[in-house]
Amino acid sequence: MPDTAPPARRRGRGERAGLDRDAIVAAARSLDPEAVTMQAVADVLGVDRKALNHHVGGREELRELLAADTFTRRFAEIHIDPRSDWRDACRAFAEGTRRALLASGNLALQFRTASVSAVSAIRPAEAVIERMLAAGFDRVTAGRALLLLTTISAGFARDEVIGRTSGGHPQVAEFRDLMAHERPAGLEVLQHLDRSGFEAFSDEQFAFDVDAFVTAMEARLRG
Repeated sequence: MPDTAPPARRRGRGERAGLDRDAIVAAARSLDPEAVTMQAVADVLGVDRKALNHHVGGREELRELLAADTFTRRFAEIHIDPRSDWRDACRAFAEGTRRALLASGNLALQFRTASVSAVSAIRPAEAVIERMLAAGFDRVTAGRALLLLTTISAGFARDEVIGRTSGGHPQVAEFRDLMAHERPAGLEVLQHLDRSGFEAFSDEQFAFDVDAFVTAMEARLRG
């Protein structure tokens, strides 16, 4: 009898055993973040660089995927003590968000979305909301508060990353250059603060920012 089996389907570009977005991100994870390129990842996987294009549009998208992967894995590790009140839950969430972004170094600047790929990665957010509801906040206020806290933490982390680059944060550098060379009259308090070694992106400043958030939310809860 003639062979009636259908012909094998030819694999499309990039379709080969084990090659998908997860495998590509895993390979990128094994590299120094600053060395992540399409070619470097292709070398780790032992494939032609063009094979990656079936799954990833280019270097920028690859770096965004790696940043999101790093953030998601670190964010999922945030521990909210079940015995903590809403204030401590917010502080733990804020610090965890900050650390999750800092973990990817300069790739934190590539992070474009708050989406996550695993339910475990959003448990910390749920825990904060639960504590706030238990304290008497309504759902809308608790949701808005969580969004604000995330914005504070993520923005601070990104500024920290920028500040660690060569030359430091451009806004800080410009301010200090102005204070050192122009010596504008009538700004004695700011000049003294600058000379004191004040750091804009320190642990102390982040704690101050989060405490200001908690204080504002306490006042709203009482009102």
